[in-house]
Amino acid sequence: MQSITVFCSAADDIAPSYKTEAETLGQWIGQHSKRLVYGGANGGLMEIVARTARENGSPVLGIITRHIAHMGRSSQQPTELITAETMGERKQRLIDEGDIIVVLPGGIGTIDELFDALTGKMLGNHDKPIVICNTQGLFDLLIQQIEHLRAQHFLRYDKPNLYHIAADARACCELLDQHNR
Repeated sequence: MQSITVFCSAADDIAPSYKTEAETLGQWIGQHSKRLVYGGANGGLMEIVARTARENGSPVLGIITRHIAHMGRSSQQPTELITAETMGERKQRLIDEGDIIVVLPGGIGTIDELFDALTGKMLGNHDKPIVICNTQGLFDLLIQQIEHLRAQHFLRYDKPNLYHIAADARACCELLDQHNR
């Protein structure tokens, strides 16, 4: 595991506890000499995880759409920045560039990225670990819905490890430690 893709919020007006989670993950990535792969935006948890990873020695790959860049939302944190034409292309590059996928708190965009990664895994396009960082139970209802779909046989994935759930960023880092061996 050399590269960690992180899906997370670009919103600034969120609780400080979520921001602390991004710092915890960014520190782990940098201190373990991993490359951060993320959405390249200059706000919210995206900016925090990128800044913290970079401050701790990590190379940072940002993948942003041309539209978001033209909105003035490009971060200065990436050591490398790729501009994609569409969100679909951006999401696929984010999945392709990482060896493991971590989902920090976020909204619709983050959930969209998560579902692309889950769908790709179910279809056999990749077998990368997906870790959902369920800080303060943010994703409880979403996880319950996914498990309900599985129980009703709408998910055709017969392996138990479609995703892993971490209660917070510290637990997420412990899972990363296991994959780092």
